[in-house]
Amino acid sequence: MTTLFIADPWDIHARAVAWGLEKLGEQSFFCYTRDFPQKSFASVEMGGSPSTGETHVNLYCARKKRPFSVEDADAIWLRRWYHSPASSGLHPADTRFAEAEANEYVRSLIEVLDARERFWVNSPQPKRRADRKASQLLHARAVGFTIPDTLLSNDPERIRDFFRSHGGRVIYKPYLPATWAVEDRMYSTFTAALNEGLLANDGALSQAPGIYQSMMEKQYELRVTVMGRSVFASRIDSQKEGYYLADWRANIRDQGLASKRHPLPPQIEQRCVDLLKRMGLVFGCIDIIVTPEGEHVFLEVNEMGQFLWLETEDPELPLLDCFVQFLHRRSADFSYEPGKAVCSLSEFMASDALADEPPENSSLHVPLPNSFLMQE
Repeated sequence: MTTLFIADPWDIHARAVAWGLEKLGEQSFFCYTRDFPQKSFASVEMGGSPSTGETHVNLYCARKKRPFSVEDADAIWLRRWYHSPASSGLHPADTRFAEAEANEYVRSLIEVLDARERFWVNSPQPKRRADRKASQLLHARAVGFTIPDTLLSNDPERIRDFFRSHGGRVIYKPYLPATWAVEDRMYSTFTAALNEGLLANDGALSQAPGIYQSMMEKQYELRVTVMGRSVFASRIDSQKEGYYLADWRANIRDQGLASKRHPLPPQIEQRCVDLLKRMGLVFGCIDIIVTPEGEHVFLEVNEMGQFLWLETEDPELPLLDCFVQFLHRRSADFSYEPGKAVCSLSEFMASDALADEPPENSSLHVPLPNSFLMQE
């Protein structure tokens, strides 16, 4: 058994899972798209005959040029896929062309990998659908979740009408995370509560379409991690005094933002499983609001969300072990069996696995934008 990781060289999730698979006797190879094409090579060769022609995909380790045939991989974890930067040695006029070609090549390469039957976490086409916020909301409502009243728009008048019809209790979400520098400070986009002043500029509203939702009262929030048919919910007490209440991710580095394993009502757990199945996913992290009345309101699903930070907060939460066994089992119907653990995050952090450079035997290098470790 061999797993191909499409990831970032320093992604602790990928390295921890590879370490766990090694304990089960499974070989892992890493594809870092951030290194392509400056530090690595990839070739797809197709025979011409429709009856006898074969397709060969070969990738090479950036540092030692060691070839690896992806035909050996029976599972692929599409963990993180990054845009490829152009070489600084190119003429500036050629940079955009080279980057566009390299990124299109990576996309087509992933489609070629998907042409053969393998176990994917998650498969490329469902992944693309799941990355669309509007699609998530439609699927969540279809499986029985309540969602906030939502407007997706760049029409200033429609946006202001929506804001006023909800008594001014409306939040804004961007479609994609963004971070930028202004002088010596870094800024990131988070969910934000709106006011009349923020809606005054027609150009700002029309040039950047956004997601506008009714503001939900929160008792607390849940981060629900689904692996196959295994479901783990963590309670996040995001409404503490002094916190940024609209988006718990803005408080993630605060030591007081603890999370603990939390029981889910059976019907909510089943909706989480049904949602991923409906979307064609085998793994995902779901964000849910629990209102003061106890209603569970769906916010979004991240098909490649972060989950190890939850085990850091609550070592009794066996998320690394569950994911390792889930990937090793290669089954969308996987159910975790407590008491049969093979690894834990604390064991990984105490090992020497993080002391080395990204493993040289993790052949290849083939990487979309990544946010902070614990924000997605």
